[in-house]
Amino acid sequence: MLAIGNNRVIEQDLSIRVFSDGFSFSTPQSQKDVTAKKGESLTEALETAFKTYALLRPDYDEVNVYADYPSTRIPLDEFRSEEAQALYRLTFGNGSLQGKNLHYEMLPALEVIEVFALDADIEKIILQYYPQATIHSYFGQLMNRMLARDKRYQGEERRLYAHSNGRQLFVFCYDKGKLKFANTFEAPEINNQLYFLLYVWKMLEMRQTKDICLLIGKSKELEAALKRYLRNIECV
Repeated sequence: MLAIGNNRVIEQDLSIRVFSDGFSFSTPQSQKDVTAKKGESLTEALETAFKTYALLRPDYDEVNVYADYPSTRIPLDEFRSEEAQALYRLTFGNGSLQGKNLHYEMLPALEVIEVFALDADIEKIILQYYPQATIHSYFGQLMNRMLARDKRYQGEERRLYAHSNGRQLFVFCYDKGKLKFANTFEAPEINNQLYFLLYVWKMLEMRQTKDICLLIGKSKELEAALKRYLRNIECV
């Protein structure tokens, strides 16, 4: 949202995306990416960013935090909040919540609850600066956004969505407006990302020449590798 006063435009909404090694801060008009330097902790990098960048003013009306951390999802009618922590540990290992806070959010359009974690120290610092901040799973919101796009498609082609952040690959698809498959693979190497994506493609019995693989974001290496195997690739 933009407000005009005293002949200047004031940006009122801030998004903070939290990675395992840095942050992305963005408003409707500006963006700043920060990566922790060698020997610098993530919390130190965040504190430095708050002290350094004018973009991080204290007076935003709305602040949304997107945790780019592994997440899992549970059907709405099967979710029990008291079981969420045990389920997350079962999915990602006993040490997966060490130093992290567990969160979950309802995604009604997908009929699932997204369960995810965020570094506890990072969360504490952000909430000190922005008590009004709302914390989301990046992957959950990504599936929400792509669902609206998927529903606009016409024709018989099936679509598989893939997002790479350089360290992990997130693959998902829908069937008749419902979430059919979603999973995250730890895969920093392009060859491993290619393997996992093609494995899911085959498992879902998608057609090599007719169905579509949609790559979300900038992933030129993965796109080039996929062209050797799939005919229909789109970048969104």
